[in-house]
Amino acid sequence: MNMEQALKIVSESDACACPLCQTAARCDTGYFDRPFDDPEIFAGTSEAISETLGFCPRHGASLLSREPLFGGVVNVIHDAIPRLRLLLNEKYLQRHQVQQILFGTDGACPECAYTNRALGRQAASLARQSINTAEGTELAQVTTLCVGHFRLVAANLALEPRLAALVAYADRLGQVAQETETRLAAARETGAWPLDDAAQTLSAGLCLIAGRSATAPIPSDGVLDDVLQSCPTLAETIALPDVCPLCVEAERARRRWLHNVKKSAGFDQDAWLVFPTCPEHVGAVARLEEPGLTAAVVSRALNVTLRYFHKQIQTAQRAVRLLEEEARIKAEGAEVWRAYKRKRTYRKRTEQKPEGQTATPARMEKCPACEWAEIAAEHATGKLLNLLHEKKQRDVFGHGYGLCLKHFARVYLIAHKGAVRTMLAEDMQRRLAGFAQGLDELENGVPESEMTAAQLASLITALRRFCNCM
Repeated sequence: MNMEQALKIVSESDACACPLCQTAARCDTGYFDRPFDDPEIFAGTSEAISETLGFCPRHGASLLSREPLFGGVVNVIHDAIPRLRLLLNEKYLQRHQVQQILFGTDGACPECAYTNRALGRQAASLARQSINTAEGTELAQVTTLCVGHFRLVAANLALEPRLAALVAYADRLGQVAQETETRLAAARETGAWPLDDAAQTLSAGLCLIAGRSATAPIPSDGVLDDVLQSCPTLAETIALPDVCPLCVEAERARRRWLHNVKKSAGFDQDAWLVFPTCPEHVGAVARLEEPGLTAAVVSRALNVTLRYFHKQIQTAQRAVRLLEEEARIKAEGAEVWRAYKRKRTYRKRTEQKPEGQTATPARMEKCPACEWAEIAAEHATGKLLNLLHEKKQRDVFGHGYGLCLKHFARVYLIAHKGAVRTMLAEDMQRRLAGFAQGLDELENGVPESEMTAAQLASLITALRRFCNCM
């Protein structure tokens, strides 16, 4: 058995398949096949694209991989362009609605929102099913969820059922974490990963931490691969005609991070600096098909997540004890209850918290890979703005591809008022107008099947602007 087969277990095994991951997969498969000629779907999607400035990298790449490409959601994008051009007018930059949209574009995507609505409905339904038994909480289905979707379901549970679910899920995490660590220690002693014996353990850990992210790579058309080899600096990529330079820098940073993950695999003391804990980045490591590295990353992610759930359990236990205390005191009479409330209010005002203790709820540790990506994005944005202060570089930028809409929002918001910000706004206005004109010609003239290769390539290149294809 090889690593590819181990990954296949994650997506196909009934023993570890998260039902919400399956729903997400169905939403992803069906989103672009929806009847976009339906007026309600058309209007809602058009408004969503205007408010999110296009799709996330995963769903943007999925759109670009479709055949035939044009029609359907691309007609919706065409409808959204006039609103986008109005939104990107520099004189409206300080308007509250414009600021809200531009600041929120990083994590926004119409298809993600569509999927999240479906997941929210299913999570609420699953929570109701899990607590409606006379004997106690039915937890079997809840413990099959991946970490992200378990947290979604747990948020819909009342306090006592949530505590029971947290304890059961933490036990499940602890068991898988211990098995993964045992397999990893044995592999390090022998210098070989016993994949035939350990595939199920590894796939169970991947299923819990990464869900379907472990088996759902972002489709790639190879454009970024070519650019990374031929253009080692940002100053060179801004001149390219077919790719966003900040998308290139984001992919460069991602590959540099993966290289550092490999280097750190043999040094446990450095793992916390680069080993990921979020589903997307754990899945990215798994797709390298190196079982020993994947096991090390999954082991760390499981332990980080386990610490988070132990804190959640402690918080829920304190809340349950408080409710029990209040119920007991209420039963002693109204006067005793009023005295208790007065004493509790006074104690809250006068008690000093122990050093280091805070009132904030437990939070999951931030994924080092996500932090790495954010730092790289800020660094690349700053470098681009420094380049654009020179008139010569602005001319080069204007003759190149420009920016995708997501990266445009990031750069546009922090550009100083003056030549650079004005150039960015006018450049994006011009490019969107050109794309709209090309789509007009497509609708009113030659069908996609009869377009020349140059015409089709030009429209696809323009469509990438909405797809944030890192």
